[in-house]
Amino acid sequence: MDILNQISTQIAALDSGEKWSVSAQDLWISHADFHSVSIYISREAEKGLFSVSTPVALNSWVASTSVTITKH
Repeated sequence: MDILNQISTQIAALDSGEKWSVSAQDLWISHADFHSVSIYISREAEKGLFSVSTPVALNSWVASTSVTITKH
């Protein structure tokens, strides 16, 4: 999947401590597809190279379509 390669490349390009927020809108994908991508990102974060957090938002639907990645 090309989107996964784009995300992996972007994460690899981050400097230690740098943050990157990514959303379904940024990737031009549906909410359902972003949910799958966010699961992939979360599983990759378990390796310890970066962490993932979900921004706090008033609307939980909006919050579920974006994540912030912090490189370690």
